[in-house]
Amino acid sequence: MLVLCCIMRQTVSFESLSSFSRDGRLLRIMSATQNTDTAIVKRITTILFVTKSLHSTAIVGLLTVTPIIAVNLTGNDMAVGLPATLVLIGRAMAAYPVGWLMDRLGRRLGLNVGFLVAIFGMSLGAMAVVNGLLWLFLSGSFFLGMSRSAVEQMRFIAAEVQPVGRRAQAIGLIAFSSTIGSLAGSLLMDTSPTLTVLLEVPILAVPFIMAIGLMFVGITLNQLFLRPDPLLISRQMEANNKQTDAEKIGRARSMVQIFGQYPVILAASVMAISWLGMTVVMQVTPLFMNYEGYDVPIIARAVMIHSLGMFAFSSGTGWLTSRIGRLPVVAIGIVLLIVSGISGYFADTLITLYIAVFLLGLGWNFCYIAGSAMLSDQLRPEERGRAQGVSEAFIGVTAAIGSVTSGLVYANYGYTGSNLIVIGLSVLLFVILAFLGRPSMQTSGAVS
Repeated sequence: MLVLCCIMRQTVSFESLSSFSRDGRLLRIMSATQNTDTAIVKRITTILFVTKSLHSTAIVGLLTVTPIIAVNLTGNDMAVGLPATLVLIGRAMAAYPVGWLMDRLGRRLGLNVGFLVAIFGMSLGAMAVVNGLLWLFLSGSFFLGMSRSAVEQMRFIAAEVQPVGRRAQAIGLIAFSSTIGSLAGSLLMDTSPTLTVLLEVPILAVPFIMAIGLMFVGITLNQLFLRPDPLLISRQMEANNKQTDAEKIGRARSMVQIFGQYPVILAASVMAISWLGMTVVMQVTPLFMNYEGYDVPIIARAVMIHSLGMFAFSSGTGWLTSRIGRLPVVAIGIVLLIVSGISGYFADTLITLYIAVFLLGLGWNFCYIAGSAMLSDQLRPEERGRAQGVSEAFIGVTAAIGSVTSGLVYANYGYTGSNLIVIGLSVLLFVILAFLGRPSMQTSGAVS
């Protein structure tokens, strides 16, 4: 990713003179009529929704086979979480470079570079399956993680072209696209046996090949229709805001200044801790259900129910965040996480377990969308990419810790221990919210 960033930096003159000049003409058109402005914003939001859905469709197929591939190539059941851990590490390492790239050269180019890195990682994965090479498979997982750092910026990109009152709804809409991707990915997987025969490749390689095709479609849509670049729209909106200090326009703050602000600390903590708790439980839930005697379709249904909790109600969460505010939605999310942990602790029936994993996903959804909106509110256009990249790196590292430690917790304390971790983390998050969510903290700015 760093190499790609350097290459892109050398081509900045061409990109800025050609692509950004076309974007500039579109911006002048936007200034001429409010209707055109609204139409362009709607088109950008739609393209982000579609391309995020394509990515989610691709990822669902990969998530289905990567644990199986890891075990097959290592011959060890303990390797089941290895691909996910490498994905999280890659995501954390690439988050800031991707943010820098998006701030320097625009959101469209940054997204396309991320999609290209995904194609590279998927290609490595397909070759690894065909040739039975573990190191190649793990390398592909790492590059897929790097690409995720760009994809995770899409919710912020959708938010920055909207007025403040609609940002949470835009974030919710992009999160909801993962529901579409989950359904489409499941249907697409049904074609794997046919494609295996047509392409003459192992069936576990087919999801990688399909994913590559979907990523190329996403790049094409971004390049053709993600115009003008959302970064330019965001800058124009900031410049047109009569309440913005003219001296602040175009002056990016350092990351130390940004992450020294109490609202930013709170936003990052909400997203990271809620993700950590979810990871600790969901990494071991399939294994727990397998040991309890449930068959694969029942386990898959539990994962689907959890995914519905994570994404299906995102539009409603975004609307609620806009209506009642960021902090109340975070508080509701924390309560849902605690109820989930209690339900999981006492889960002695399948229905109780389904309720627990659904509430776990829904609680994360509330924290994720409200936290994302909080972070977006605090950032200026010229610093959003890098700051959001730092936040994504923090989340990635935290989730990786959860992925690595989930097996240890489960091995020593069982599924009840995993759910106690969720309850404990949720209580910690409540304490952080009570302290940093106070009006004096929200308006005081930086840590003194």
